[in-house]
Amino acid sequence: MIIKNGLIFTPEGTFSERNIYIENERFSESADDNLQIDASECYVLPGFIDIHFHGCMNADFMDGEDSSLKTICRYEAMHGITSVTPASMTMSEDSISKALKCAASFKAEDDMASLEGVYLEGPFISSKKLGAQNSLYVREPDEKLLEKFISDSSGMIRTVAIAPEVNNALNLITKFKDRVNFSVAHTDADYDEAYKGFEAGARELTHCFNAMNSIHHRAPGPICAAAEFTDVFSEIICDGVHIQKGAVRLAFRVFENMVMISDSMEATGLENGVYALGGQKVEVKDKLATLENGVIAGSVTNLYECFRTAVKDMNIPLYKAVFACTRNPARSVRIFDKTGSIEIGKRADALIVDKKTLELIHVILRGKLLF
Repeated sequence: MIIKNGLIFTPEGTFSERNIYIENERFSESADDNLQIDASECYVLPGFIDIHFHGCMNADFMDGEDSSLKTICRYEAMHGITSVTPASMTMSEDSISKALKCAASFKAEDDMASLEGVYLEGPFISSKKLGAQNSLYVREPDEKLLEKFISDSSGMIRTVAIAPEVNNALNLITKFKDRVNFSVAHTDADYDEAYKGFEAGARELTHCFNAMNSIHHRAPGPICAAAEFTDVFSEIICDGVHIQKGAVRLAFRVFENMVMISDSMEATGLENGVYALGGQKVEVKDKLATLENGVIAGSVTNLYECFRTAVKDMNIPLYKAVFACTRNPARSVRIFDKTGSIEIGKRADALIVDKKTLELIHVILRGKLLF
């Protein structure tokens, strides 16, 4: 395959007009067939990577069913998300184990996003900052339980959400930080407690501004603690519901390593109605999903639409938004050696996007034209 006449997003964050060659599912110096795609008046971007979301199209990762993972990965690919690490919820140990084992045995078909791992969101969180998590299943950080979950997933756990202020959290981070990526999440930590978590080895902040203490000049909280560490990744939901655009712009100015996530739930791609998340009832009206107590429960927007919202409605610079959907999430979950940029030898995942509207025109998935 040859992609011609497009503006290629480079690893440096600029655009270069040149041809791209694909051979054996990888970006190459030559093509393995005569298929040519004209990308005139279009950007060519790396395939997007959503490292934190729960489901779509009435399917949830916690279903623990191969059919649900197929539905999820097929939907994501059709919307430009070519690699995923879906997230668990704070549910029973058996439910989490079932979902992890399902992920471990899953094989993506030709029209499905690559399953690159799992995001363990709960049970090691604070009951004071639950968000849409279920308080019945919150657990103190436990080495044996995390070992079991890693084993159940056959080593596919990429990220572990953790509240650093709870008992044994710092010990868990210190012991497992070289095996998984710890993300400060669903936390009631003050600045000092959060700082200790990052100092111990946590390298991510889960959905910045959400389910954590806010910034105050005398109590700066986990956001300011995270900003002290230049190698920390900060997730953010740009659906236009979770965070006001001024706060989004602030985050993109403060953090070098922004990671855009969708945090989408099973109602994504469907009409208004009543759905579920983590075993709890969720009502969806337009773009807002809430629990019965009024708490926002995930999003109903996929990552590509979050990207468009960030650029077109929130005025995030295009190159920063692209990095937040490609390079940065790939680095966060340690897969940048094989995806996240358009470079020779990497997996040929690419998006062809209208330069003016940012409409998604074509998806190249593992070297094949998906549409």
